[in-house]
Amino acid sequence: MFRAVAEHESFTRAADELSLAQPPISRGVADLEKHLGVRLFDRSRRRIRLTAAGRAVLPDVLEILRRIDGLAEAAGRREEGTLIGVHGQLDPAVLVAATRDIRLGGAVPRFLPTESAALDDLIESGDVDAGLDVRGLGSALPTQRRRQSSDLVVDLVVASTRFSGTEGTIGAADLRGMPPGMGFGRLADRETIAILPEDAGLLHDSGLLTPLVARGIHLGQLRVTDSEFDAVTHVFAHGSVLLCTAMTARAHSLPYRGLRDVELARRVEVIGSGSCDLLDEMESPEVRSAIAAIIGARSQELSAVAPVRDAYADERLYPRP
Repeated sequence: MFRAVAEHESFTRAADELSLAQPPISRGVADLEKHLGVRLFDRSRRRIRLTAAGRAVLPDVLEILRRIDGLAEAAGRREEGTLIGVHGQLDPAVLVAATRDIRLGGAVPRFLPTESAALDDLIESGDVDAGLDVRGLGSALPTQRRRQSSDLVVDLVVASTRFSGTEGTIGAADLRGMPPGMGFGRLADRETIAILPEDAGLLHDSGLLTPLVARGIHLGQLRVTDSEFDAVTHVFAHGSVLLCTAMTARAHSLPYRGLRDVELARRVEVIGSGSCDLLDEMESPEVRSAIAAIIGARSQELSAVAPVRDAYADERLYPRP
């Protein structure tokens, strides 16, 4: 009402624009003046004019109305595509390419990087429609009803400045960092294997540790870092190796190799909601393939682990091209 009177400089013409009678317009403006404690219009003349206070308030009123008018547009954008929160690294180039030809709810889905701890609250509040949580090694199985384990996993690789490129694989025994036959007590001669904080569960999961120990890895080699930054810094400063995802290695320009004889992979949990049953949507091969590409995952059924070889080569002595 204030905006209309200010623009027309007339209560009558403002009433015509708003399809209201003049008295409600007068009362509405009077209520606003009472609320603000100032007079907004000079009514002493034939034409209604803004006071100094009215001129000061008008820009803010117009901005408030603009934002109110934009709510419908914002709501429309919100409905354009399913919003999926993702705990895990996203590669923008891969994300754009993978989502180009898929649809959820008739629109291209959108993916939002999100902390794992916030996913459930965001879905509960309706801020996101579904979630993908890439869980660290040794993490507990889901207990919440809406969380479900998928058969997608994200493999960990071995990253090091000593490698060149990303081709080839490395055996877990190569991480012992010493030629065969050397004593197990000489930890100083052994490879330091940096582990990201989210994968600290590795140290408490016998199923994951046993294959490593069987190949000569000493528990003292495994060092859980305080942060990803700390881990990468240690790799660059000391030439150690880092267990991480391929996306993490690429993000820090670290050459990496896959592990050929042990499986160290993060489990992917799918979180659905009343507006989106993401696990059901992933029954579509196109959607499943796109999501796997976006988070750098593979089907657990397609194991990359090969039989253990007896041959051992120190990667530092025999780097692969």
